[in-house]
Amino acid sequence: MSFPKVAMDRPTASPRVADALWTAEDVAAFLRVSLSMVYKLRRQGSLPAVRVGALFRFRPDAVRDFARDDGMAGDPGRR
Repeated sequence: MSFPKVAMDRPTASPRVADALWTAEDVAAFLRVSLSMVYKLRRQGSLPAVRVGALFRFRPDAVRDFARDDGMAGDPGRR
């Protein structure tokens, strides 16, 4: 398998793999909550998301910040 050659002197538009956006399923697994809770948190504005067409994607650093800041503390919907 060969990979396309990329000029190293110019920035590329594609993000690094580590910066890839997470799906709602990824976020639910990371936070150990239900998928419906992820969407509820997004609707409330507690968990910022990026809309990609009809889908929502989440920045991993924003999800980690949310978890670190104890955004889920005291939420009765948490499993």
